[in-house]
Amino acid sequence: MTDLAFHVRQFVPNCADGEELEQRTALLVARDYAADLRGKVWSRTALHHAADAHELAGAMVFADVSADRLKIAVAYCRNLVHAAFLADHLEREGGE
Repeated sequence: MTDLAFHVRQFVPNCADGEELEQRTALLVARDYAADLRGKVWSRTALHHAADAHELAGAMVFADVSADRLKIAVAYCRNLVHAAFLADHLEREGGE
């Protein structure tokens, strides 16, 4: 069991192995990555996207929801992080 899986099991003891556990650990990674990104971006828009990703991942990782909902949340968080990178790049280059 990975360290992240251990954390999931502590808060969601009935978490099924396989896709559900995989999605929950992916949300933990997304949450930590978004938190780190919040300290690195210059753009206010990028900061908001990273904060939204962090908040959503934190809200969903231990929630009582299906693996399908978790998969959607992971995709949403990843897209928000990607949007944060793009916004930061545009605003740095554009001088806005």
